[in-house]
Amino acid sequence: MPQAAPPSEGGGPNGRAPGYARVIVDVRPAHLDHPFDYRIPEGATVGIGQRVRVAFAGRRRTGWVVDLADEPETDPARVRDLALVQGETRWFDRDDLRFYRWVADRWAGTLADVLRHAVPARVAAVDREAAEWPAPPPCTPSRPPPAAAWEAYGAESLLAAADAPDESGAPAFWWRPLADADPAGAVAELAARTLAAGRGVLVIAPEPNAPALDAVAGLDPDRTVDWRAAQGPRSRHRAFLRGRTGHARVAVGERGAVFAPVAELGLVIALDEANPAYKEHRSPRFHARDVALARARFAGVPAVVTGDLPSAALWRLLGDGHVAELRAPRAVETDRAPAVEVIDLADPRPRPRARLSSVADRALARTVGEGGAALVLATRRGEGTALACSGCGERLVCPVCAGSLAAHGSGRGCPTCGWTGSAEPCRRCGDTRTAPLAAGAERLAAELGRAHPAAEVVALEGYDAPGPTERPAIAVATRGAIVDRPGWLGSDRATVLVVPDADALRGRADLEAGEDALRLWMDAARLADHIVLQTREPRAAGVQALVRWDPDGFWRREERWRAELGFPPARTLVRVEAGRHAELVGEQLREALAGIADVLGPDPGGALLVKTARLRGTLRALVPLRAAWGRDDLGVRVDVDPVPAG
Repeated sequence: MPQAAPPSEGGGPNGRAPGYARVIVDVRPAHLDHPFDYRIPEGATVGIGQRVRVAFAGRRRTGWVVDLADEPETDPARVRDLALVQGETRWFDRDDLRFYRWVADRWAGTLADVLRHAVPARVAAVDREAAEWPAPPPCTPSRPPPAAAWEAYGAESLLAAADAPDESGAPAFWWRPLADADPAGAVAELAARTLAAGRGVLVIAPEPNAPALDAVAGLDPDRTVDWRAAQGPRSRHRAFLRGRTGHARVAVGERGAVFAPVAELGLVIALDEANPAYKEHRSPRFHARDVALARARFAGVPAVVTGDLPSAALWRLLGDGHVAELRAPRAVETDRAPAVEVIDLADPRPRPRARLSSVADRALARTVGEGGAALVLATRRGEGTALACSGCGERLVCPVCAGSLAAHGSGRGCPTCGWTGSAEPCRRCGDTRTAPLAAGAERLAAELGRAHPAAEVVALEGYDAPGPTERPAIAVATRGAIVDRPGWLGSDRATVLVVPDADALRGRADLEAGEDALRLWMDAARLADHIVLQTREPRAAGVQALVRWDPDGFWRREERWRAELGFPPARTLVRVEAGRHAELVGEQLREALAGIADVLGPDPGGALLVKTARLRGTLRALVPLRAAWGRDDLGVRVDVDPVPAG
């Protein structure tokens, strides 16, 4: 049966039940982010975590009971009765509440915002159904299963924590799998050890088709809640109750599943921790990696986050000692990494005017001739619009904003600022011919199909895109199609991975462009035995880190210049979107954060950027400002740790 509320907790003189409930009301303004007192009607049973209906500002609203008291904190004559207690289910307890409040404070949100993410809508029919459930079967610890997949990583401390989480404290680990490893199998082994210890497991991934989610869900299907399948209020309510009551011991899913209840939680795993899909777009704009780490810390259990290249946030945690590295010896990493061949497009010898160098051409032709599979990484979808000189490869730039130019009728146009003009010769070499700076997947697939008619050539745009079904094959994939163990490859690996437009991704006008490019290349490299990467800057940090399979070396170089500019990992960013109130909000921020943080902007869209090395102090200083903005209905939105678009 679901966890029901006992008689009202606490107790006043003579053991009487508390007379008042403190309720968080489901409203958005920050100045209302505190409990309101309501009188408990005579004979009602109320406990912390119950959902209620209350009268608030002339309307009936949903609320959640967060505390009980003998006396109200306001004039009793002004206190109203609870309008309705919605069922007996207790959706959270005091420990959950502490965790939810931490999330709200860390991402400058409200407790009501977090509860909207963490607690599903109630369906009365599901409550009635759950009332008939038998008690969940007991969890009997058993002998830990083998963990052969972890032998290469010196993972004794992690395995010990999985076997006995109560004795391990709450260690956090960052695991970098070997390039030819099976991460899904290793994650399943670790989850199986935790289940054998009689504890529950939570695993999240940024994409729904992650093989590790399927592998873990298959360990104990009857006692697993798969939040990927929990669509709609009824199924989400049922999934929540199964986890909260102990009928399920395993929860798997995407970003939102980080709040999924798991009875006797013993392990939290977040796969591909740097993936931007982990960033929530609704308030509070949390990052699921950090929520997962905090979830494990609050529960006193181990956490594991995975990836090849750490995010800036994780690099800071590693440097501060809050997260421990879990990786194979350096010699083993490099020995099992794919071979990388870099083609310098600045050298006139490898056919610089062609889309592909002769080396890449030969690699694809050899793969097709042998009946194998090749993977070509496209920078973008579709046809590709940004133009470059056909003669020297120079990007055509707008004379007004320096953005990339595209074809506009018989001339040129800037999609960024709207400038249009005639087609002028290249300012570098004088050539008048142009070509797309980087071909989109469809254009590139069409070109390769003509060049290799014996192969099935398919453009893949998205994680669920169907791939080639025959061999030989060439898959032209955008970043969204680079997933662990794609269906079109099965258990095989591609013979070659070709990256024809490395500079188009690495050279984006974005602070994180180099980091993002290297992470994508390393993800794609796991699918192939040999890599051919074309670039005009072969000595760039990201290119060399790929050649050496040395992401740590990339960060050691990258963090120095980022620190000089005051960007992560040295500092934390906070984006404040104020729209037409940007000038006023900017003045308030500069006054409140003087000596704590730097405030830049506003930009033309009314956004300001706060750079701080003292996040806690900055967030505390924002509390009264957020309350004032909410009270004045300015519509200001705060985004801590913003993730760049694209």
